[in-house]
Amino acid sequence: MFGYNYFKYLINTILTILLLGAIISFLLYQKFINYEKEAIYEKHKDIAKFEFERNELLIKTTLNKYKDELQALNNIIKENNLLNKDLNILKSYMKLLIDSNNTIFQLRYINENADEIIRFDRDKTNKIIEIKKLQNKSHRDYFTKTKRLKEKQFFISDLDLNIEFKQIEVPYRPTIRVATPIYEKDVFKGILIINFNASTLVEKITKNEKFDVYYLDTLKNFLLHPDKNKSWSTQLKRNYKVENEIENIDELIKKPFLDKNQKYYSKKITITENSFYIILKVKEAYYKKAINKIKSDILSLFFIVALIGFPFVIIISYIQSSQTVLLDFIVNSIPHPFFIKDSKGKFIIVNDETIKFYNFKNKSQLIGANSYKIIDSSPLNCPNKDYLALKKGKLKTIEKIKKDENRNFYFEMIRVKIPYYGIFKKTYLLGIAIDITEIKELNEELNKKVEEEIGSRIKTEQILAQQSKMALMGEMIGNIAHQWRQPLSTITTASTGMQLQKEMGILQETELIKGLESINESAQYLSKTIDDFRNFFKPYKVHTNFTIEFIIDKSLKLVSAQFKNKDIKIIKNIENIELNNLENEFTQVILNILNNARDQLLKQNQEEKLIIINSQIVEENAVIIIKDNGGGIDEKIMDKIFEPYFTTKEENNGTGIGLYMSKEIIEKHMNGKLFATNEKFIYNKKEYNFAVFKIQLPIKKDKNETI
Repeated sequence: MFGYNYFKYLINTILTILLLGAIISFLLYQKFINYEKEAIYEKHKDIAKFEFERNELLIKTTLNKYKDELQALNNIIKENNLLNKDLNILKSYMKLLIDSNNTIFQLRYINENADEIIRFDRDKTNKIIEIKKLQNKSHRDYFTKTKRLKEKQFFISDLDLNIEFKQIEVPYRPTIRVATPIYEKDVFKGILIINFNASTLVEKITKNEKFDVYYLDTLKNFLLHPDKNKSWSTQLKRNYKVENEIENIDELIKKPFLDKNQKYYSKKITITENSFYIILKVKEAYYKKAINKIKSDILSLFFIVALIGFPFVIIISYIQSSQTVLLDFIVNSIPHPFFIKDSKGKFIIVNDETIKFYNFKNKSQLIGANSYKIIDSSPLNCPNKDYLALKKGKLKTIEKIKKDENRNFYFEMIRVKIPYYGIFKKTYLLGIAIDITEIKELNEELNKKVEEEIGSRIKTEQILAQQSKMALMGEMIGNIAHQWRQPLSTITTASTGMQLQKEMGILQETELIKGLESINESAQYLSKTIDDFRNFFKPYKVHTNFTIEFIIDKSLKLVSAQFKNKDIKIIKNIENIELNNLENEFTQVILNILNNARDQLLKQNQEEKLIIINSQIVEENAVIIIKDNGGGIDEKIMDKIFEPYFTTKEENNGTGIGLYMSKEIIEKHMNGKLFATNEKFIYNKKEYNFAVFKIQLPIKKDKNETI
């Protein structure tokens, strides 16, 4: 059967094995490369830790040197009472100090009123100059922060470029300021401050054989960069972003020695006024050299393996090809017509039963031939059904064939799509025709039992439908519990508060009345909630007249205690619009949105927590907008927030039903629209990201409308 096709099959087998070997080799190659990258990263981890310690020690040692010099000068001032004598003596000491240390380029004494009294500068020619044009420094942070220090404490500024007369000094001079307060009998008399040139310190920090060194400030802007043109990116206002070079910088800061790209190490240093970050990266030349070496070794190994393995590929292909004889035996053992065609209807494999069924003499008449041309139209050889099977993947049909004048024969025809992945992807159709005539006749006798079974199944489906209704009622009961949490909390708070005041003997009648009114109001709301959810299942709901201002005030009253306790500020700009709609349901929606806003605001660490409520008339619709400055809604989940049971809150802190029910109420029962967006908004000269919920309701109601 396969003699003429044997050689082609052998070649395809060899090519398939070689392709599989190439894929495995590529995967192993990638695995080895990744392993080497990981090994390089792990190998340099301890070296990086040492470099971080060296950097930190170098900075501390340098700063301690200037601290000691300032403290020595401070001691001389106190011991000799120089501030109350001729200041020329103090000048001589200060000049001696700046003369003795050529890294100091500015030394000043500033009195308690922030006036510069003595100032020495080192110019670009290394000449010491006493500055006569002195300034008041009350507006400078180094004076105000040093003034708050105790005796023998020091202010250390951040590393930056020196600024003179509001301009960055050129050539650029990395600068650190060290200052200490002067006290006389516990009375503040001013400060001593050194500006020193940190160029030598920067050179020692960045000069490293193994690593490229980066310094970042707390805003993740470059202070120092291996490419000097990218240093001081913030101060020089260069449009260069750290994320452009270190894409996972946020993750790297959180996990200093677990860089997923296996390139960077980081450490947070807190020595100066603010913290900063040191980032180390293995030098590219060293890194590439190591990677190129492992690539060369791996490719050499694969070449040797390929040479050794090729003879085995030939042997395996030969063995695999010989299995076609076994396949021929198996196919002919199937007692039903069986065939395999390609996607165009050409026979690839047929068995002896197929030859008999179509009244052919041998297989060579069918194999390689188009079945639709050499065989008359037959239910077992139908191009439309073959095409449908190839499209769906599988097709099972019952075919009626009259082979005997006195009897109909029935065949169960099974067609299955078979994708084959050799060098090229091909699609085949497997077909088998099973004689089910006897089974068909038996099935007719079982029709009554089948009908009984169908009746039983209908009853089962009715039970399932009832269970579904019960499950829906269970959801609504869960919603009631969700809505009861706040009123119950209000009742508990009011009652326990009055009880405590009563026990302490400080309960006033006005507080008693106020507490009882709060409890009564919350209890009434609980009762209304039951009615609201009961009405939710009714086809008709009662519309009443109410104003938007009334609903907003009623809702805010229910949640006012929580909002005040959490310092949440409510800003209202309400146009008092009258509506005829579902009052309680609308109250429920407003409460859901307010509570969600409160929960989101409590997650934020910011001074002002804002909820802004606006309403206005737009094209015969009342538009109510509620927005909060809780950071906005993540764009990734924007499409999901109105889905049932979707929540971003922690487990047991939210059901995810509030916004879903709100949208159901507004759009299905109040003939309105509810949607959410994000927007940026400026309040008190500060820009915030706001989450915005917008409700649109019709003002006029058609008198003929069925509710």
